[in-house]
Amino acid sequence: MKKILYLLIAGLLFVGCEDFLDSDPLTDKTSANFPQTADDAKQMMAGIYTIMNNLQHQVDRSPFFIWEVASDDKLGGGGMNDIQAQSYETFQFSDNEMLAHSWSVLYLGIHRANFAIENMGLLADDVVSPALKNQYVGEAYFLRAWYFYQLNSVFNEVPLKITTEAVNLPAATADEIYGQIASDLKSAIELLPNVPYAQTQQGRVTKWAAQALMARAFLFYTGFYQKTAITLPEGGSVTKQNVITWLEDCYVNSGHYLVDDFHELWPYTNELTIGTYKYIQDYMAETGKTLKFASDNGARNPETVFALQFSNFANWDIRRGYSNTYQLFYALRGLQNIENTYPFAGGWGQGNSIPESLVDQWLADEPNDVRLWASVMDIEKEVIPSGYQRGAWDFVLESNYWGKKYNGITARHPDGNLRHDYGVIMYGTANNNQLSHTDDLVFIRFADVLLMLSELKEDASYMNEVRARADLPAVAYSLENLQKERRYELAFEGVRWNDMRRWGATFTKNALEAQVGVKVYNFGVAATHKALHPSGYSARYDATKGFFPIPQSQIDLSEGLLNQVPGYSQDGLGLYPGWNN
Repeated sequence: MKKILYLLIAGLLFVGCEDFLDSDPLTDKTSANFPQTADDAKQMMAGIYTIMNNLQHQVDRSPFFIWEVASDDKLGGGGMNDIQAQSYETFQFSDNEMLAHSWSVLYLGIHRANFAIENMGLLADDVVSPALKNQYVGEAYFLRAWYFYQLNSVFNEVPLKITTEAVNLPAATADEIYGQIASDLKSAIELLPNVPYAQTQQGRVTKWAAQALMARAFLFYTGFYQKTAITLPEGGSVTKQNVITWLEDCYVNSGHYLVDDFHELWPYTNELTIGTYKYIQDYMAETGKTLKFASDNGARNPETVFALQFSNFANWDIRRGYSNTYQLFYALRGLQNIENTYPFAGGWGQGNSIPESLVDQWLADEPNDVRLWASVMDIEKEVIPSGYQRGAWDFVLESNYWGKKYNGITARHPDGNLRHDYGVIMYGTANNNQLSHTDDLVFIRFADVLLMLSELKEDASYMNEVRARADLPAVAYSLENLQKERRYELAFEGVRWNDMRRWGATFTKNALEAQVGVKVYNFGVAATHKALHPSGYSARYDATKGFFPIPQSQIDLSEGLLNQVPGYSQDGLGLYPGWNN
């Protein structure tokens, strides 16, 4: 939750042409006249960062939303006509252009990063210092890697466009894509300042974020594609030991650390809400703890390694992405009276229904884990007694459980009335249920760094630091224990889906099938969940490997160089016909 951030200064466009990757529209800024000044350099970088916010203009078609619903952590709940969320549930598509926005926006971000990498060095040293130019280029490398990681995660093999040249490219292999991702992140690690995160400008990526993203990319690539190392395009490779060394550097030197209590990571502990949220008051009374939201009043959360941040100044124009739209989509459905859902806001209610299979397994594995109810709302205990109504706005795949982590959080104004988000009072955001949410969307936490270190080193000590924070006993290292710890610590943070897939098809299909038969409510009436595709979860995963279709318009523009993702075709294979359960 940050106020006027560098990365939100402007939505800026650079030289480009409308090739088949939709890289950028033509503008009056070209490599002949841009960049020339220090402000130009700032604008160039702002344009790359802003892509993360632009993805939110269609949040239910974004990679993060897909990662959540495709996993076994969430059901594709929403309205009967919210067919994007339902399509992700069993790897289908609602229309040929379902993911056109994400494709185009991510390639636009890559184009802007390419432009910065090619042109930052043209600035004179007395205009932008060599150290700052290195930092900017390091950030551009990181963001290009992040955008390619998202594209690969959703579509698998995609064009690897690493110059601003207008050229029609075929899909690169996964080896080539991850080679480039690793090369970019290695460059970012070498170029970004070697200073503790607290000395960096908030909102910028850091060396530590590059090290952590390298580990995430390495684990997915070597797991899902069954490799032992990443071959770099310039020669050499990134090995497991390389990644361990980088993560150890992050662990020792980054300045990141775990906050004292898991609840303090989530905005329902903000100072305006915590005093009247019964769940937290009961927890503090039981434990004797006094909690404070780690990001209260704009504070820098020491556990946040890489996040998408927002601004107070969201509006209905290009600034729509300045608010955290995930908190709108994940909020309780129906815009019911927020007095009845306190402290949780109302919204679209898409993609945040949690299958009871997760809750049951969590209770069986860790019955004393405070993270369960810190992360999961029990609808029947927390909001139905206050008057929350199931089935609002033709709600389907509604469960008894709801995610807390990225739900909007309300607060009571001194005038006695609730505001749609506590930020309306704390920061002056608009009191609008769609524009008022500005909590960070955290992509990588320091807890994840610790868990990746445990996995790579097969050393339980790092994992047990995470467990100790939740007042859980130490355990021995095993892959099974590590898998459970990642699921419960990082639930609903966009991590589970790629974790599942990298641990193998059998693991993934067993996890997905556990959702079959769970209790749901369709239009407020109790029902039993079944896969939304007649062939079921496992068959659809076998057909698609969990990837989604490339927009047909991009295949057409490629003039035969791109092929559709297996499991989808124009003749209707994988087409979701709409709700009929």
